[in-house]
Amino acid sequence: MEERDEAITSVYGGKKGSVRHVKTRELLYVALGGALGTLARLSIDVALSDVVLGAHLATLGVNLLGALLLGFATGHGLPRLSAPVREGATVGFLGSFTTFSAISVLATGGPLALSLAYVVTTFVLGVAAAWAGWRLGTPTPPRVGVTL
Repeated sequence: MEERDEAITSVYGGKKGSVRHVKTRELLYVALGGALGTLARLSIDVALSDVVLGAHLATLGVNLLGALLLGFATGHGLPRLSAPVREGATVGFLGSFTTFSAISVLATGGPLALSLAYVVTTFVLGVAAAWAGWRLGTPTPPRVGVTL
């Protein structure tokens, strides 16, 4: 058992259960989630590369999906996941999967009215998707006295 604790200390920089150990684990999960989110994002970009306005559709699509999933995760709380895994999924995966910088770049490449429409559409639909995800993830209390 001591050998295992020493291995944990050497890999994570702190004894199992220590604050430093937990923070390092969270960082590792966020990094792994970030790498996977980036690969997922790139895959969607490549899949839509030959489609007219593919970059715009890919960016809008991943941001709406990411907002929906993050809203769900926030509403649900993901209680079955440990804190490091939850951070890896939300901050890591969804944080790298979605992107604000791509919206900014795509919005500067066309006429001002079209660029503003794209930004407003992305924002409004993103907030709506996050709200919908939150509603889906939030448990609804049973209604007393209501029968179907």
